[in-house]
Amino acid sequence: MTLGRLVRVFRDAAGLTQKELASKLGYTNGWVSNLETGQLRPRAEQVRALERTLNAPPGALMEVYEQLDGESLPGWMRDWTNEEAAADVLRWVELSVVPGLLQTEDYARALLKGNESAVAARMQRQEILSRDNPPTLHFVVDETVLLHEIGGAKVMRAQLEHLVNSVSPTQLTVQVVRSSKNPHSLGSFIIATIDDSEVAYVETALRGIVTSARDDVANLTSIWEFIRAFALSQEESIELIKRTMEERWQ
Repeated sequence: MTLGRLVRVFRDAAGLTQKELASKLGYTNGWVSNLETGQLRPRAEQVRALERTLNAPPGALMEVYEQLDGESLPGWMRDWTNEEAAADVLRWVELSVVPGLLQTEDYARALLKGNESAVAARMQRQEILSRDNPPTLHFVVDETVLLHEIGGAKVMRAQLEHLVNSVSPTQLTVQVVRSSKNPHSLGSFIIATIDDSEVAYVETALRGIVTSARDDVANLTSIWEFIRAFALSQEESIELIKRTMEERWQ
């Protein structure tokens, strides 16, 4: 919030409206509004761009930005998709459904109960997989994901086949952890690495939480490593997915 208020002071001094600043930066008016009200935490390069655009003294905004790592709850209301799209690496744990970036359109439509705008938004998120510099993706899914019926047998079979075909040893891995051996059952989460810094998204019963607090990220990283220690290898995981596809989803 302190950073947001400071941005507004410099914006007012520059004689710019939120819309005009957004246009100069190439972002939306909503992005600037969320920044100024403390609902969005920008990335370092965005803060530097703000300093240049607003003719602020070098470091005037960065000094405040660099203090954000010490905050316990920075940016819970940020739009996670912005972080996801900017990520160099994503580490994703999913307990009950196929991760959104790997869902087929039919699976997503069944999961989202036919909400076509939501389906379109989910498919749009997946465009990061086909860009020139896609992120490296590591998924660990609970075995329940393979058995939890979404949309019927035909949809599930196509979805599991898509999981198998998506795997790329150097770019995208999918490992399965047996439900009986999974040491973590408290919620799905994602850790994104962006420009050598990390931010995480955690699902709770009430809402999704976005945090870059060091303790939060460190705890989730430890959980991630712990779960992977119990997961099947990539080869074993693919074999299990194929077997489940053939035996359960005919």
